[in-house]
Amino acid sequence: MASISLTKGSISRYQNGNTQQSAIVKVLNIRQCESSTTTDVERYRLSITDGQDTFNACILTPELNKLIKEQQLCENSIVKLENVAHNLTSTGKSFLVILKLTILPQSPVTTVNNNNRPDTNICPIEMITPYLNGIWKIRARCIAKSPIRPLPVCHFDFVDASGEIRLTAFRDECTRFHPMIEIDKIYDILGVRVKTADKRFNNLRHNYELTLTPGSIVRLVDDTTINTNIPDIHYEFIPLRDISKYSSESFIDVIGIVDTCSGIIPFTNRTSNKDSIRREVTLLDEDTSISITLWDEQANDFDEELAENKTVVAFRGIRVAIFNNKYSLSGHRNMIIKINPDISQAKHLRIWYDAGGRLTNNRIITTTDRVTREDPWKTIAQIENEHLGRQGRPDYVMIKAICMHIANDRVVYTSCPNNDCFRKVNKLSSGLYHCDKCREDFNECHWNYMLRAELVDSTGVIWVSFFQQQAKELMGNITAEQFAQAKENNDEILMQTYLNKNTFREKYFRLRINQETFNDVTTVKISCMSISDIDFSEYGRRLIDNIENGF
Repeated sequence: MASISLTKGSISRYQNGNTQQSAIVKVLNIRQCESSTTTDVERYRLSITDGQDTFNACILTPELNKLIKEQQLCENSIVKLENVAHNLTSTGKSFLVILKLTILPQSPVTTVNNNNRPDTNICPIEMITPYLNGIWKIRARCIAKSPIRPLPVCHFDFVDASGEIRLTAFRDECTRFHPMIEIDKIYDILGVRVKTADKRFNNLRHNYELTLTPGSIVRLVDDTTINTNIPDIHYEFIPLRDISKYSSESFIDVIGIVDTCSGIIPFTNRTSNKDSIRREVTLLDEDTSISITLWDEQANDFDEELAENKTVVAFRGIRVAIFNNKYSLSGHRNMIIKINPDISQAKHLRIWYDAGGRLTNNRIITTTDRVTREDPWKTIAQIENEHLGRQGRPDYVMIKAICMHIANDRVVYTSCPNNDCFRKVNKLSSGLYHCDKCREDFNECHWNYMLRAELVDSTGVIWVSFFQQQAKELMGNITAEQFAQAKENNDEILMQTYLNKNTFREKYFRLRINQETFNDVTTVKISCMSISDIDFSEYGRRLIDNIENGF
């Protein structure tokens, strides 16, 4: 059957009052109008397109309602408008009354093959904005599909050669399109709304997202040539050694060899009080390795044999986590896991590991400490004046300062006795100590430092948080157990003596400065990464260099 051409420009003529000529248009949407009178006459409103423009204010005369009820006239129908009338509302807006139309026969199309003619209305994903005019569509591959959530609502992530974007479906569109759209298949999508992406729930690298409407069209593209031209997933891999450059809750892409994988660990979610599961995975690359925590379905689906086989795995959209100054990665419901992806980075890792790379890689990222020679030297005034830590990532600096005062609130806390677990434990009525992370009870606990100190130099004053090893170094030879004993004995004088003993000493401090948001309140947190004695000969040379370079 020959294809039917739409009458381009006809909508513009109708809106200008020229309704003498017939036109072939496509029906995008049909919806029933709300009655504003006491009569029982049903009225339907149509959205139509002529292939160039779209018009949403078309009223169907009641005599034609039977076409809708008999399902002859429906969305995506091609019709010939034989007789229309142009009118204006009381506010001056134009609308059309369709008095007579003919439904034109058309062959059903479920796939698209464009070997014979190019598509001129395909819009690259990176070019999508709310200001696009005319009829346009995207041709993209579905790379992720969410389950249906209450409302109902679901979303799909699509990618083409230019970028990626999210497509959301609500209510009827969710029920209609969720079973239709499949992961890794390519679709033509048109008739969608464009809106600003809500970055609280959408971590894709696009400023906008799409919403399916009753008039949206989604068609499967079955063409091997097109299939090879549209990529699988866009990655922006971050080397594991550079994860410390990103702030907590950032979303990044990483790739590496799965070195170890724990079994499923059950626990109770403290927020929802529901039973959950997690799995701990160690990922390594040529430089270092890092711990990854997978949750619930992702933990359950992750195969332990991936570690046994030392498989290359890519994680797209994984979340950066920081706890007790330790960096790790955490799974997220929108994260995509690809096993042995067919990309150059995966092949390079495979060759490196099989050539003996596993024998030279034995360092794991456990703290936020990085190579200090890369960090700039700053004064306390520069930290504030240069707005450090406020650019969406942490800043690391070196300062020379004096600890003037250590706050006496908190200072020490009871922690889990397991190695490498510094989580706070709760004392039970039975006298045992319970760790929520390890899900174990212990007869005794450990004491650890967690304190705040006031640092000063000639330019200003700042408060800095100290944890674990850095806090121990600040407190000198006074252990956390000693301070805890004085605290339990309510010996205020001894506690203050301990705190004052290590003040008024000038040191080098390496600081991490980062902006954090909690309960909608944003603050700048400064933490100490390391403490060292001053090398005065090196310090003198640095001052001379600053003078010679004019600061």
